[in-house]
Amino acid sequence: MAKATTEDPAVDRRSPEGRQEFEAAQPAGWRRPLLLLTVIIALLVVARVLGLGEKLGALRDWIQALGAWGPLVFFVLYVAAAVAAIPGSALTVTGGVLFGSFWGVILTLHAATLGAALAFLVSRSLARQAVVRWLGQNRNFQRLDRLTAEHGAIIVALTRLVPIFPYNLLNYGFGLTKVPFWTYVLWTWLCMLPGTVLYVVGADAVFQGVARGQVPWTLVGVLVVVLAVLTVLVRQARQQLHQKELAVQAAETAGPAAASPAIPELAPADEHNEALLAQVRPRTWRNPTPAPRYNLVIIGAGTAGLVCAAGSAGLGAKVALIERRLLGGDCLNFGCVPSKALIRASRAAAAVREAAAFGVHVPPGVAVDFAEVMARLRRLRAEISRHDSVQRFQDLGVDVFLGAARFRGPDTVEVAGQTLRFAKAVIATGGRPVQPPLPGLAEAGFLTNETVFALTERPARLLVLGGGPIGCELAQAFQRLGSQVTLLHKYDRLMNREDPEAAALVQKQFLQDGMQLLLNAKPLGVTRTAGGKVVHYEAAGQAAAIEVDEILVGAGRAPNVEGLNLEAAGVQYEGGKGRGVIVNDRLQTSNPKIYAAGDVCLPYQFTHLADAAARLVIQNALFFGRKRFSALTIPWCTYTDPEVAHVGLAETEARKKGVAYQTFRKPWREVDRAILDGETEGFVKILVKAGTDKILGATIVARHAGEMISEVATAMTAGLGLGALAGVIHPYPTQAEAIRQTGDMYNRSRLTPTLKRWLTRYLAWRR
Repeated sequence: MAKATTEDPAVDRRSPEGRQEFEAAQPAGWRRPLLLLTVIIALLVVARVLGLGEKLGALRDWIQALGAWGPLVFFVLYVAAAVAAIPGSALTVTGGVLFGSFWGVILTLHAATLGAALAFLVSRSLARQAVVRWLGQNRNFQRLDRLTAEHGAIIVALTRLVPIFPYNLLNYGFGLTKVPFWTYVLWTWLCMLPGTVLYVVGADAVFQGVARGQVPWTLVGVLVVVLAVLTVLVRQARQQLHQKELAVQAAETAGPAAASPAIPELAPADEHNEALLAQVRPRTWRNPTPAPRYNLVIIGAGTAGLVCAAGSAGLGAKVALIERRLLGGDCLNFGCVPSKALIRASRAAAAVREAAAFGVHVPPGVAVDFAEVMARLRRLRAEISRHDSVQRFQDLGVDVFLGAARFRGPDTVEVAGQTLRFAKAVIATGGRPVQPPLPGLAEAGFLTNETVFALTERPARLLVLGGGPIGCELAQAFQRLGSQVTLLHKYDRLMNREDPEAAALVQKQFLQDGMQLLLNAKPLGVTRTAGGKVVHYEAAGQAAAIEVDEILVGAGRAPNVEGLNLEAAGVQYEGGKGRGVIVNDRLQTSNPKIYAAGDVCLPYQFTHLADAAARLVIQNALFFGRKRFSALTIPWCTYTDPEVAHVGLAETEARKKGVAYQTFRKPWREVDRAILDGETEGFVKILVKAGTDKILGATIVARHAGEMISEVATAMTAGLGLGALAGVIHPYPTQAEAIRQTGDMYNRSRLTPTLKRWLTRYLAWRR
């Protein structure tokens, strides 16, 4: 491909001296007009001497005599010449002579554009991949690829606006780059228009003048001036493009934003973690060559990103998926999957201890092998990881890029030195655990959900900071697996976002498990001693301290928005512990081409909600959907024992919002299967709108509450009332039968004393 500038690789253009030398080497703006003027004068003299006016007039009369076939034959010949890489300038001039200014411009402009498009497609389809394989690792070729991908329109315009470049070669040259096809066609048409007008109108005027024996010097001067202005404008645009290239080079040199991060090391380095890495971060993986343009580019391969990628690719979209760490995100690697494996092991340990209550006497000496518990966790995580593997998504047709993503513009993303262009994009970078600003904590060392599952030895004394879902789940699990756990929480009760009655039952169970609870407590600092780590705190106005072996922080999460260069994409966000990427009710950011889903933008951080949000984004981003996030019915569950599951409004929320409601509550001690299972602590509580059976919300506290809440969520989504649930037949005996029984309670509440009297009379009449 011809270059618009000369370039000496020995000159450092970023230095003042190098810049001066570079500019001095560029062709001056007056040289091309002077050259063109000389050529025109020479042609006019030759035409006058040889009497070309009469000959061209005879040729024009012959073409016109052909009628409609004349322009058609000329058009086809012009297209064929462009595809065959034959210079078209002579044909353009001939078009002006044969068909005049108006029809000459119409015919030559569109014939040249069509020929250029066909040549571009031939080059792109037959030679692009071979050139990439040959020169893909060449630094200059990579730079050319990046520039044409990011600034293709500018580069096409620069070459097309100066009617001296060999267009016949440019058509094929641009086909080897990343310039999108329709960008090339549009800007070829627009930017060939001035040159075509110059050639055609000039040729027509010169022909008319020569035919009359006159030289149109005024028109020649005007054309030369116009060409000089165009040349100056092109020179300025070329300098601006050069400045952008230098800025990109400086950014690459100054920071590691585009570099691919090292492969994360998972501890311990055993066969299970190696199997996990082989699925979600293969050591031998090489990023593919980017497509010219993607329907959807997804940043982040956690739950939201993976669902977006699989769903979009399955519908036929061209999709790119970018991940800087491990595919699967928090859910697979540091969240749902490993935590539930740990919780299941802790429940098994608790069942052994409680076996005597069922008449099953366990012989003494039964112990928890913590190292084996954690090995099982890693093994199961590695097995499940195949669902989130790089290979699986490659097989689905998704282009998987491993590396740190960074926006370069409103429709471009860079990863590992490659630029990806998109029609739409999704930010799904998730969140991370927050480190409390606690003096001495970092120096003493602490665990988070991202490091706790790497343990191979059980901490004898564990302090958990935070009584939210993560803190409560892991605190109970470690207590049951043999650690002495102390849970420190700044509020007066655990799980302060849940129904108070539900939280009280969990708190009661924690105490029965032997856990120590420090509520209404404020941590002050941490010091390290020879015996462990001392956590200083304040409770009830008194200072106190406790010594532990490890500290597990479960005190909130922050969205991952840093390093994405969201400003370049025009995406508004809040960093730190703020809202993250700001989205509207359709999950669209301030850049209408970019959406967000998952923990990076949502008020609730649940895997199943990230899944639902991703499905909403697919509809809205790819298919002009108008789906609203606020219309979703969102259940959730905290996997303590008993579990606390919830959907819709709780009683406290209904009171705050001034919503009139009625509550129907069924305790497990009145449910046959719960009595048989020895699980009578808990309840089903369903709220309905006062005077109706419309379900406003529900809370279930039970060992398997997460398995039961979906029945209520389904009813709410389908618009079924609580009375309808009374008609759903449940197998007997099951604990889920309590949901039907709450429906019976609602139906009985409709039987007022007056109605009962009339029914009694009616039935007496029927006897």
